[in-house]
Formats: sequence, C-alpha cells, structure tokens
Amino acid sequence: MRVLAIARNTFREAARDRVVHLLLVFSVILIVGSRILSPLALGEGVKITKDLGLSMMGLFGVLVVIFIGSSLVHKEVDRRTIYLVLSKPIRRWEFLLGKFAGMTATLGAVTGLMLVVLLLLLLATGAGYDGGIVVAAALIAAELTLMTAVALLFSTFTTPTLSAVFTLSLYIVGHLSGDLLDFARAVPNPVNRAFSEALYCLLPNLEMLNVRAEVVHGLALAPARVAGAFAYAALYTLFLLGAGSVVLSRRDFR
Repeated sequence: MRVLAIARNTFREAARDRVVHLLLVFSVILIVGSRILSPLALGEGVKITKDLGLSMMGLFGVLVVIFIGSSLVHKEVDRRTIYLVLSKPIRRWEFLLGKFAGMTATLGAVTGLMLVVLLLLLLATGAGYDGGIVVAAALIAAELTLMTAVALLFSTFTTPTLSAVFTLSLYIVGHLSGDLLDFARAVPNPVNRAFSEALYCLLPNLEMLNVRAEVVHGLALAPARVAGAFAYAALYTLFLLGAGSVVLSRRDFR
C-alpha cells in the first residue's frame, strides 16, 4: 500500500506535467501526419506509417523518461518532501519502487494511447489489424521501463541535468551495442578486446528489444526471441532497481 500510494502520486504529477502533454500531442500529430507522405512512397505508405508510428513511440517515450524521470528523486530532495516521506514508516527501496511504478504507469498510458492511434489509423486506411505492431509496442514499453530504471538510478546520486545526459548517453550506446561487439572482435589487442567485450556485456543491449524492422516488413517474430527480449529487459530492470535502492539507502539526507 505504501508503494501504491507513492506510485499514484507520481503518476498524477507526471500526468499533469506539460512536457508529457506537449510530447504526446506532437507525437500523435506526427503519426497521423505520416499519411501525408503516403502518396510519395510509391505504394509503401503502410510501411511508412508503421515505421514512423513505432519510431515515435520509442522516441517520445524516452524523451518523457529523460525530462521527467531524471528528476524524480532529486525533485523530492530539492523540495525537501523526501524528509517528510522518509520520516514515516516507509523504507527507501519502497520509495524508489513507488516512483518507478508511477513513472512506468505514465509511460504505459502514453505508449498505449499512441498505439491506439496507430492501429486506428491503419484500420482507417484499409491496412487492417497487425498483431506485430502490438508486440513491437510492448517491447518498446519494456525498453522504456528499463530506461526509467536507468534514470532513477542516476537520479539517486546526481543532478537532474547530469542524470538526463547519462540516461540519453546510455540510450544511444544501448542501440549501438552491436557495433561495440563488432569492434571488440576486430581489435587485435587482447586487452582492448576483453575490455570492449566486458562493456558489451555490462551495457544494456536495447537492440534486443527492437523488432521494428521485422514488423514493418511483415516478417514473422519468433516467440523465443520475443520471450527472451522481455526476460532480458525484466532482469536488467531488476538489477538497476536493486542498484538504485542500495545507492539511495546509503545516501545521507541530513
């Protein structure tokens, strides 16, 4: 109940934030506006709509994480409300988990609304229902959940600006992790190769959660690959939340 109470307050605060409203409206406009490009797509208008719609879900979702999630803990410290919260019988990991749950619910609502808009747009244009889009959107939601845990971890020990920079950097690196592995295999120096491979294993592999290309081109999604991607996101998120709880438990707010 304590975690749910913090989650509800976090969800209400995030839902009222103007940044979320502006990003959501802008993303919906872009998804709908993708139909304008259809006449120029030489019969590939449906693919463009799917590609742009899924891209907007991921892009604007991570922007919400960066602008709001990066300051969730620091904002409570700056307002000194965390002293009031922690003076009650609530553990610090419960406080962090409540923040995480509230932010995840906000991202779920934003992603869900954009998914509904995209599906309705495809139905209105005669493209029909595509279950692959739902799977891709669910994986995007899993990626955003992981990035929320990243932002919360950084928010426990640094400023909102640095937390936003670190979160964005890790998001970019996470989508380039495959290139890092290719670089490691091409490096002749065994020490540098081992270091690069260690970075590849430690950093999140966000491309594992990206099935946009398969969905856009109508390729079948292997159930084992999808299940593995969800399991990877869940385990990595739990690891980040555990690390964030340890950092927050050791922090002195006096």
